[in-house]
Amino acid sequence: MALFFFISLNIVYAENKSAFLSANSSPFYPDLALLLLSAGSILIFYSAISYLNVERRKPILVDGKSRVSWSVSRIIADAFFQERKFIALSAFLYGIFFAFVDAILIYQPTVDFPSAYGFASPAAVVENCCGPPGYVPVGLVYLPAQHFGIQLVPLSILIMFIVSILVGVNVSLIVASVRKSRALIDTSTPGASSIAKRPFMGGALGAAFGLFAGCPSCAAVFFLSMIAGSGATAFSLVISNYQPFIIALSLPLLFASILWQAKSIKTILLGCSK
Repeated sequence: MALFFFISLNIVYAENKSAFLSANSSPFYPDLALLLLSAGSILIFYSAISYLNVERRKPILVDGKSRVSWSVSRIIADAFFQERKFIALSAFLYGIFFAFVDAILIYQPTVDFPSAYGFASPAAVVENCCGPPGYVPVGLVYLPAQHFGIQLVPLSILIMFIVSILVGVNVSLIVASVRKSRALIDTSTPGASSIAKRPFMGGALGAAFGLFAGCPSCAAVFFLSMIAGSGATAFSLVISNYQPFIIALSLPLLFASILWQAKSIKTILLGCSK
C-alpha cells in the first residue's frame, strides 16, 4: 500500500512538473504530493510498529541444548517498547541537533528577519515553488525573536524523524549490549569486552551521514565553515548533488548497526542461558 502512494507521487510529478517548478502555478499538485508523501510515510511507520508488536508477542524458542534462543527481531522489539522513554530522549536530542545543522531551526544573530524580509513578526508563510516533491511546499515560520525562524521542508522533516528514531534505537541497544556484556566480563569470558564496541562505529557513521541526508549543503556549511572558510560554500554545492547517495548510505548504516547490535545481544543472552 505504501508503494502505491510513492508510485502515485512520482506519477503526479512526472505529469505536472511545471506546477512544481513555476512560481505562478496552482499549489494543488505540490499539496497533493505532500499528502501522498505523508500518507506513504505514515503507513510505513505504522507497518514497522505493527511488525515489532507482533515479534514481541512471539514465544521464545528453546534449542536442543535447552538454551533460550532469542530472535534478532524480538530483541529489537523489546528494546523499542521497553526503552521508549530512553529512545524518545535520545531521538529528541539528536533531532534538535539535526534541526539546527540542517536549517530546520534557523538562528542568525546578525540577521533581523522582520527587517530583512519585510514582514510583521510573528508570521507564517507557505511557499509552493520551486522544486520536486519532498522539497515543496515549504513552511516558513518567523517567530517574535528577531533572529530565529523555522523552515519546514517535507523531506528534511521526514529524514530527521527517521534518522532520529534509528539513532534512538541504536543508543538503547548499545546501552543494553554494554550492560549485558559486563556480566560476561565479570566472569572473564574471552572477548566479551569487545561485544558492545564493534557495532558502535556503524551507528555513529549512520548518524553522521544522516545529518547530510536532509540538507547536504546546510550540513556542509555548518561543519566546513569552521575550517574551510569560503571553501565551504563551494563544497556544499558539490555535496548537495549527492543527496540520494547520502540518504542511501546513512539509513542502511543505521539499520545495519541495529541488526549487528541485536545479534551481539543475542550472543550474550545465549551465553547467559547455558
